[in-house]
Amino acid sequence: MAMIRRTRARRRPAPPARHGFTVVSMIVAIVLLTVGILALGTANSNTIRGQSLAQNRTNALAIARAYLEEVRARDPWTLESESPVVVGPDGTLDADGGFVRSMEVTEERQNLLLVELTVDFPRATQPVRLSTYQYRGSGLSAAQ
Repeated sequence: MAMIRRTRARRRPAPPARHGFTVVSMIVAIVLLTVGILALGTANSNTIRGQSLAQNRTNALAIARAYLEEVRARDPWTLESESPVVVGPDGTLDADGGFVRSMEVTEERQNLLLVELTVDFPRATQPVRLSTYQYRGSGLSAAQ
């Protein structure tokens, strides 16, 4: 009997195990993370800027409304234009207030005045403008 030799099939050696990340994949991950963080920072900054602008506009509108009511309570025969003055967020005169209030009175007709109030505020693209008509009546209040 002849001996049969069994030959074992030669197996290829297993490729080395790959553990961890390559330098390229780490750089890509860091770049993506940086872009994401910068986008969040920019969005946060824009949100804060928008909220500040909205708060300033709200304060300017409150200043304009309060002063316009004060003007409407005055005698219409004594109304005249006012030069710009600097006021604080509460509407009182304040050199460091940041809000600028001005009023222009125009005679539309003999007994009708147009009162336009403008309040400019920090970082404003447009100032707040309110207007009203003031009727002078027969003029009897000026004689008193």
